Amino acid sequence: MIYVFLGNEINIIKKKIDSLIDELKIDNVIKYDYDSVHIDDILNEINYVDLFNEKKLLIVSNFTFKKMKDKEEKALSNYINHMNDNVIILKCIDEKLDNKKELIKLVNDKCKVIELKKMDYKTLHEYVTKIFSDNNKRITYNQIKNILSLCENDTDSVLNEVNKLLLYKMDSDTITDEDIENVISKNSEKEMFKLNDAVMAHNIPNMLESTKTLVSSGVDEVVIIDYLSKQFRTLYQIKVMSKDTGIQTITSRLSLNPFVTKKMLDVVGKFSEEKLLNIIYKLSDADISIKVEGLDKSKVLENFYLSI
Repeated sequence: MIYVFLGNEINIIKKKIDSLIDELKIDNVIKYDYDSVHIDDILNEINYVDLFNEKKLLIVSNFTFKKMKDKEEKALSNYINHMNDNVIILKCIDEKLDNKKELIKLVNDKCKVIELKKMDYKTLHEYVTKIFSDNNKRITYNQIKNILSLCENDTDSVLNEVNKLLLYKMDSDTITDEDIENVISKNSEKEMFKLNDAVMAHNIPNMLESTKTLVSSGVDEVVIIDYLSKQFRTLYQIKVMSKDTGIQTITSRLSLNPFVTKKMLDVVGKFSEEKLLNIIYKLSDADISIKVEGLDKSKVLENFYLSI
């Protein structure tokens, strides 16, 4: 089976994929970035039968149907018509499918297409309400409204802060105003920026110090990995786009603050595309090590810092 995830809600897509991985119960997880592989590489891997004939799950980030050549479309169409028991997850961020194309018609017919559009205020409020309810936490309408306001209705920020609140109140069933004030603070945001600067400068002592401060304030290591993953994905996009695109276009396409774009352009010269992809892969491996393999969170994060 092939699952196609569409939309720009990266955090929601990630949560949906994590849930799907848990549901599928496939241990052999292989990750690709479509920016650095071809469709043939993916299909060769999914069709390859190893010595143990172990079922595979391939997760392909940054996938796009738009840039596929005729030969690649035919190869993918052929596989879709003769799918084996392995599973492919295609993450298509910010892509609108052309339903007139034969390949897309086939995808819609035989694959599972999940589109996650950017949530408006009402939908986001309802989604957060459900998260707290599913975790058996009591919280008021106005408290959730306050959380959304503090996070400026940004979905990624909201979900990160909600996750921090759930971890902070693990042993209690009621969220208070004081909890929200303690957890969703500008101090954590500033410390995240300090951590980001330390990672970009490859200052390991500062990385460890910022991480210690964040964790002690209730920020989970998984949230830190999510944050760093987002930063390096954005850096990689800027690195690629800056070859033939100006700062205003980059800012517009990536929906960034102009100050952030300028700061990242200053940093991106320190990294090659290969190095950025390598870091993104390592963060993905760290995420899997914690969520799938159950390894010690702090040790996984420390090993990541030492490896970059």
